[in-house]
Amino acid sequence: MAKHAAPKRRKQPIEDDEYAKFLGRAILGMERRASENPEALAYFLTLQEELKTAIDRAGYRLHVENGWSLQEIATQLGYAGHSMSRQNAVKRWGPSAMARKLGIPSITKKINERRDAIRAHVGDELAARRARKAV
Repeated sequence: MAKHAAPKRRKQPIEDDEYAKFLGRAILGMERRASENPEALAYFLTLQEELKTAIDRAGYRLHVENGWSLQEIATQLGYAGHSMSRQNAVKRWGPSAMARKLGIPSITKKINERRDAIRAHVGDELAARRARKAV
């Protein structure tokens, strides 16, 4: 280690339930923003699409990369209060379903595309509304 290098910090493990609570608070914050601004609502809808895709990828990876059977996944989700049968798990995360769904995560690209589309169509009208609201 270099003479003046900062010591490496040990990462504190974050429990899944605590992380889910954090994400819930972030979602509520985005809801407040989206209720005041149509541009934020468009971003929120983009996040909804990305969340659905991320859930599909996570279920697929749990099955394929981590060795959980689709029956085991469905059973665990049932214990957590999410009604799911093995057949539903196959329809959602089975190989043929995921072949159609898998894509490269590109949330930043999607949000930037939506922002550009909004600005192209709304442009000055939104700026004028903001200016009126600020006065």
